[in-house]
Amino acid sequence: AAILLLLYGLILTMRYWLRPRLLPWFCVFSLAILPWHNYFAMDNFLRFLGEDIVPLSLRSGDLPATLNWGQQVLADQVVPGMLSTIQITIVTLVGSGIFALLFFPLVSRLFYNPLVRAAGNILLVVLRSTPEFILAFVFVVLWGPSMLPAILALILHNGSIVAHITGRYTENVPLRLDSSQGTNRYLYEVLPWVYRPSLSLLFYRWEVMVRETAVLGLLGVYTLGFYVDSSFADMRFDLAMLLLVAMSLLTIAIDEVSGRVRASLRLTNTLYTTDYPLEGAYR
Repeated sequence: AAILLLLYGLILTMRYWLRPRLLPWFCVFSLAILPWHNYFAMDNFLRFLGEDIVPLSLRSGDLPATLNWGQQVLADQVVPGMLSTIQITIVTLVGSGIFALLFFPLVSRLFYNPLVRAAGNILLVVLRSTPEFILAFVFVVLWGPSMLPAILALILHNGSIVAHITGRYTENVPLRLDSSQGTNRYLYEVLPWVYRPSLSLLFYRWEVMVRETAVLGLLGVYTLGFYVDSSFADMRFDLAMLLLVAMSLLTIAIDEVSGRVRASLRLTNTLYTTDYPLEGAYR
């Protein structure tokens, strides 16, 4: 808890101490505290690349045995791990979008006074700064290992990131002099402006969610990361490398699907830009 409080304080005060003129001093300080005395064993590295990650049957030249091993791994670990990973990320994608659209008003000047916005900013900073591994660990303690802790941790972490950026983006939304207030302003004035850019950013985060599920596998959630962690624990580096390749291919596939979805929905504008076209009464 103490370390997390220090992390929150570091992030909340970043705008005050992270100045361009101080960056050279930070670099010098970072170099000064690096553990230069650590020894890098090239022999171990070469053995890892040449022997440890190569299946024993392949090193022996037994190609049929290697193919049988690969098929067994594919059926027992790769396919189940991919299915669990895809299930978690799709539910997380939808949940993060709902969370972002519900909570971005907390940091928007169009809805609340500075006191409420400060409290909302602290809430979103805590959620997006807390590693998803820590959030999932707390939920695993409460509910046990399952998909639920992983999904909830990813929703809170990614949803708060999108909500924060969406709330900041609303500062560029022009309102008419006779604009409505409260719920009507949210539904009819602001939400139509931020929905598409927010959705675009959410799809950009999709492949990040896939990588995050790998970390959650350390907590016993049956994703590809769980099988990778088990392989490293058993010193089966060849199996771990095969699973890592499968995870990389899945991430690439998700990123390709995300790009196609953004293109089909014409989500070309993100929340990082302010050139969103004026439409209707705002023209």
